[in-house]
Amino acid sequence: MDQIEVFKRRVERERNARKQAEAILEQKALELFHANEELRRLNENLETKVEQRTRKLEVSEQKHRRIMENMQLGLIEMDLNLTIIRAYDKFCQMTGYTCEELEGRNVGDILLTEEDLARLQQEVQDDQQGAGASFEIQLIKKNGKRLWVLVSISPIYDLNNELVGSLGINFDLSARKELENDLATARDEAELAKDAESQFLARMSHEIRTPLNAIIGMSHILFDTNPTDAQQEYLSILKSSADILLALINDILDFSKIQAGEISVNPKEFDLPGLVRSLQKTFQHKLEGKPVEVVANVDYNIKNLLIGDDLLLNQILLNLMGNAAKFTSEGQIGVQVKVLQRQGKQVKLEFIVHDTGIGVSKEKLELIFENFKQADGDVRHKFGGTGLGLAITRQLVELQGGHIYAEGELGVGTSFIFTIEYEDSGILPTLVTEKLPTAAEVDVADVQILVAEDNIMNRKYVATLFKKWKIPIHFAHNGKEAVERAQEKTFDLILMDISMPEMDGYEATIAIRNTQNPNQHTPIVALTASALVSKKDKAFEIGMTDYMAKPYKPMKLLQKIKSHINSRHTPKIEMEENKNFTFNEKLDVETLEALYEDDLEYAADLFETFLDFTVEEFRPLKGFIEAEDWATAKGLAHKLKPTFSMVGLSIVESKMMEIEHLAMQQGDKEKILQLHQEVESAIEEYVPILNADLDKMKRIIGVA
Repeated sequence: MDQIEVFKRRVERERNARKQAEAILEQKALELFHANEELRRLNENLETKVEQRTRKLEVSEQKHRRIMENMQLGLIEMDLNLTIIRAYDKFCQMTGYTCEELEGRNVGDILLTEEDLARLQQEVQDDQQGAGASFEIQLIKKNGKRLWVLVSISPIYDLNNELVGSLGINFDLSARKELENDLATARDEAELAKDAESQFLARMSHEIRTPLNAIIGMSHILFDTNPTDAQQEYLSILKSSADILLALINDILDFSKIQAGEISVNPKEFDLPGLVRSLQKTFQHKLEGKPVEVVANVDYNIKNLLIGDDLLLNQILLNLMGNAAKFTSEGQIGVQVKVLQRQGKQVKLEFIVHDTGIGVSKEKLELIFENFKQADGDVRHKFGGTGLGLAITRQLVELQGGHIYAEGELGVGTSFIFTIEYEDSGILPTLVTEKLPTAAEVDVADVQILVAEDNIMNRKYVATLFKKWKIPIHFAHNGKEAVERAQEKTFDLILMDISMPEMDGYEATIAIRNTQNPNQHTPIVALTASALVSKKDKAFEIGMTDYMAKPYKPMKLLQKIKSHINSRHTPKIEMEENKNFTFNEKLDVETLEALYEDDLEYAADLFETFLDFTVEEFRPLKGFIEAEDWATAKGLAHKLKPTFSMVGLSIVESKMMEIEHLAMQQGDKEKILQLHQEVESAIEEYVPILNADLDKMKRIIGVA
C-alpha cells in the first residue's frame, strides 16, 4: 500500500512539472511571437528611413551639382594614381572631351604636360598633408589648345576614412588671362610712349628753362627800378607765377632725366640740421593761414657736417613735405631724422615724413610709388597732380642706394619712411649767431604783470628775466588761480598760458572778460608751444589781445611786453657775461648759448629747477601710457616737452614730441612705450652731466 501511494505521488509530481514546463514554453513562445512582430516593425521603419535618407542624399547631390554647375566649376574625381574616376559635365565642356573619353584615363596622358603633371602631383601631396592651396595650371583641350584654369584640390575618403583619391575643382581663367594680355600690351605701348616723351623732354630742357630763367631774372631787376605800388604788385604776381611754372617744369624734367639715366649723385659737405630747419620754415610760411602745424626733429647725435648729395635730399624732402601739405587740411605735418647705424665714418639715417591728412588704404600703399599713379581717381580730381611726384622720389632715394616705403591708414594720415647712408665729415658746422641788441627803453615804474603758467621751468625762466629787468611779477599756477588773482588787483598785462590744469587759458580769459573785475579790459597775451593757426585764431576770438609762441627768447618777450605797456623809463637790460664756462659738449650747446647767452646765474637756476622738479614730474607718464589714458599722457608730454631743451636735451624734446603726437592719435602703444624707455634712459644718462654742469656754474657764480 505504501509503495502504491509513493508511486501516485511521484506520478502527480511529474504531471505538475510537465504542466509547469508547458506553461513556460507557452509563455516563451508568446514572447518570441511579440519579439518577431517588433523586429518586423523595426525592419519596416528602417527600410522607410533608408528610403528617406537615400532620397535626401539624391536631393542633396542634385542641389550641390546645380550649385557647382551655376558656379561654372569643372569637377573631376581622381584616384591615388591620378586616374580619372568621374568627369562632370562642366569639366567636359571646358576641355572638349566627353565623360567616356576622360574616365579611366590618367590626367598626365591626356590633359597635362610633364611639367604641369609634376606640379599637380606636388600640389596633391601637399594637400593631403594639410598644406595645399589654389594654383594656376594649363590644361590641354581636345583640339590641342591650352586652357588656363585655377585649380583647388580636395582629398576624398571612403567609409573607413581611408584616403582613396582627390577631387579637382577647376575654374576657367580664359577671360582674365585675355585681359591680362591686353593690359600688358597696353602697358608696353604706354612705356614706349613714356620713353619717347622722356627723351623729348630731356632734349627740350635747355630750351624751356632758358626763357623761364630770363623772365625770373628780369623780374628781379625790375624790382630794383623803384616801381610804383601797382607795378610792384604786378611784378610779384609775375615772379610768383614764373617760380611755380619753373618748379613744375623742373619736376617733369627731373623725371625725364632719371628715366634717361642723366641724374647722378654729387656728394659734398652739407649741414643736415640746417637743411631740415630751412625746410620747416619754408612750409611754415607756405601754410600760413592754414590750421596745420609744421614740426621737425633731427637726432642730436648728428653734430658734424655730412658728405652726400644735399640737393637730391632736399628735393626728396620737398616732394614728400609738399605731398603732406597738399593732402593735410588740418593737424600736423613734419619730418623726423634718426641715426639707425654707425660704422666707422658711415652713418645710416632714417627719414620719416608724416602727416595727419587723408591717408592711404593699406592695399594701395605700393601703388602710389608707380609712375602716373595715384591712390584714387578722386584724389586727382580734388587735389590735381600727375602722379609723378612719388615716382620721382622713390627713384631719387634708390639712386643714392636707399629704400623708401609708406605706412598709413585711410582717414588717419600717412608716413613716408626712407633710409640713406652718408659719410660723417668730422667737421662741425660753422655757427652763425645773431647777437641780440641791447633792450630799448621801457617804463617799469608801477608796472604789474600777471603770469599764468603751470610749468615750473617756464615760471623760473620768466621770473629770472623779470628780476633782471626789475619788473614786478605775480604768478598764477593754473587758469582758475589766474581768474582769482585777476579779481584781487589791477594788472597792466597778463601773460596767459593756453594749456593748464583745472581751467585752461581760453576758459580763464573768457571768465576774466565776461565778469566784473579790475582786469576786464587788461591786455592778455596768449602763450603756447603750438604753432597751429587755429590756436591763434581761437585766442583772438575769445578776447585775448595778442599771441606769442613758445619757446621765446628774452628779447622777444621784452618786445611783446613793450608793445602793450607805455614807454616812460629808460633802464638798460644788462646781461652778465662770464667767459670761463662752457656747457658739456654732449648737450645742445648751440641752443643753450642762444638761450642763456653768458648768464650763468639764470642757467644754474633753470638747471636746478629741472633736476628738482621735471625729472619727478616725468615718472607718472609710463603709467598713463600703460593704462591708455591718452588725454593725460598727451597733456603731460606737452607740458614737459619744452623743459628738456632748456637744459640742452633737444633730442629728448624730440622724443617727447613724438610721444605727444602718437598719444594724440591714440596710436601704437608699443611704440609709445619704446619712446618712453628711450627718454627714461636718456634722463638717466644726462642727469649726471646736468649735475656736473650745475656744480661748475655754482662754483663760478659763487653759490656752491
